[in-house]
Amino acid sequence: MNDLGERLKQIRNEKGFPQKVVADFLNLHRSNYSKIENNQQNMTTHQLRLFCQFCDVSADYILGLRVQSKKVYSLDDINKILKNIRSIENILK
Repeated sequence: MNDLGERLKQIRNEKGFPQKVVADFLNLHRSNYSKIENNQQNMTTHQLRLFCQFCDVSADYILGLRVQSKKVYSLDDINKILKNIRSIENILK
Protein backbone atom coordinates (compact mmCIF):
# COMPACT_ATOMS: atom_id res chain seq x y z
CA MET A 1 0.00 0.00 0.00
CA ASN A 2 1.76 3.11 -1.20
CA ASP A 3 -0.73 5.92 -1.23
CA LEU A 4 -2.57 8.02 1.28
CA GLY A 5 -6.06 7.22 0.01
CA GLU A 6 -5.58 3.46 0.32
CA ARG A 7 -4.21 3.83 3.84
CA LEU A 8 -7.12 6.07 4.89
CA LYS A 9 -9.61 3.59 3.48
CA GLN A 10 -7.87 0.66 5.21
CA ILE A 11 -7.89 2.44 8.57
CA ARG A 12 -11.52 3.52 8.18
CA ASN A 13 -12.56 -0.03 7.33
CA GLU A 14 -10.56 -1.51 10.23
CA LYS A 15 -12.34 0.87 12.59
CA GLY A 16 -15.70 -0.01 11.04
CA PHE A 17 -16.65 3.53 10.08
CA PRO A 18 -18.68 4.31 6.97
CA GLN A 19 -17.38 7.13 4.78
CA LYS A 20 -20.27 9.37 5.86
CA VAL A 21 -19.24 9.23 9.53
CA VAL A 22 -15.63 10.15 8.77
CA ALA A 23 -16.69 12.82 6.28
CA ASP A 24 -19.01 14.42 8.85
CA PHE A 25 -16.24 14.47 11.44
CA LEU A 26 -13.93 16.16 8.92
CA ASN A 27 -16.72 18.58 7.97
CA LEU A 28 -16.79 17.31 4.38
CA HIS A 29 -19.42 15.95 2.06
CA ARG A 30 -19.16 12.17 1.71
CA SER A 31 -18.40 12.55 -2.00
CA ASN A 32 -15.42 14.80 -1.23
CA TYR A 33 -14.09 12.35 1.34
CA SER A 34 -14.49 9.58 -1.24
CA LYS A 35 -12.32 11.62 -3.61
CA ILE A 36 -9.63 11.80 -0.93
CA GLU A 37 -9.68 8.01 -0.51
CA ASN A 38 -9.45 7.65 -4.30
CA ASN A 39 -6.54 10.12 -4.48
CA GLN A 40 -8.56 12.57 -6.58
CA GLN A 41 -8.54 15.29 -3.92
CA ASN A 42 -5.95 16.32 -1.35
CA MET A 43 -6.48 16.33 2.38
CA THR A 44 -5.56 19.45 4.37
CA THR A 45 -3.23 19.19 7.35
CA HIS A 46 -6.18 20.10 9.58
CA GLN A 47 -8.25 17.26 8.12
CA LEU A 48 -5.31 14.89 8.56
CA ARG A 49 -5.04 15.89 12.23
CA LEU A 50 -8.76 15.36 12.74
CA PHE A 51 -8.64 11.97 11.03
CA CYS A 52 -5.75 10.91 13.28
CA GLN A 53 -7.67 11.95 16.38
CA PHE A 54 -10.89 10.31 15.23
CA CYS A 55 -9.28 7.00 14.28
CA ASP A 56 -6.57 7.04 16.99
CA VAL A 57 -3.67 6.63 14.57
CA SER A 58 -0.47 8.57 14.00
CA ALA A 59 0.08 10.82 11.01
CA ASP A 60 3.40 9.03 10.45
CA TYR A 61 1.51 5.80 9.88
CA ILE A 62 -0.98 7.38 7.51
CA LEU A 63 1.82 9.01 5.54
CA GLY A 64 3.70 5.71 5.32
CA LEU A 65 6.59 6.81 7.53
CA ARG A 66 5.91 4.27 10.28
CA VAL A 67 4.74 0.68 10.25
CA GLN A 68 2.79 0.90 13.53
CA SER A 69 -0.63 2.48 13.49
CA LYS A 70 -0.86 3.37 17.17
CA LYS A 71 0.31 6.65 18.59
CA VAL A 72 3.63 6.54 20.38
CA TYR A 73 3.86 8.51 23.59
CA SER A 74 7.02 10.31 24.66
CA LEU A 75 8.49 9.87 28.12
CA ASP A 76 7.17 13.33 29.03
CA ASP A 77 3.65 12.31 27.96
CA ILE A 78 3.85 9.13 30.03
CA ASN A 79 5.07 11.06 33.08
CA LYS A 80 2.19 13.53 32.73
CA ILE A 81 -0.29 10.67 32.50
CA LEU A 82 1.19 8.99 35.59
CA LYS A 83 1.08 12.28 37.50
CA ASN A 84 -2.60 12.68 36.60
CA ILE A 85 -3.33 9.11 37.71
CA ARG A 86 -1.61 9.73 41.06
CA SER A 87 -3.62 12.93 41.52
CA ILE A 88 -6.86 11.06 40.87
CA GLU A 89 -5.81 8.29 43.27
CA ASN A 90 -5.15 10.89 45.99
CA ILE A 91 -8.55 12.45 45.44
CA LEU A 92 -10.25 9.06 45.72
CA LYS A 93 -8.52 8.18 49.02
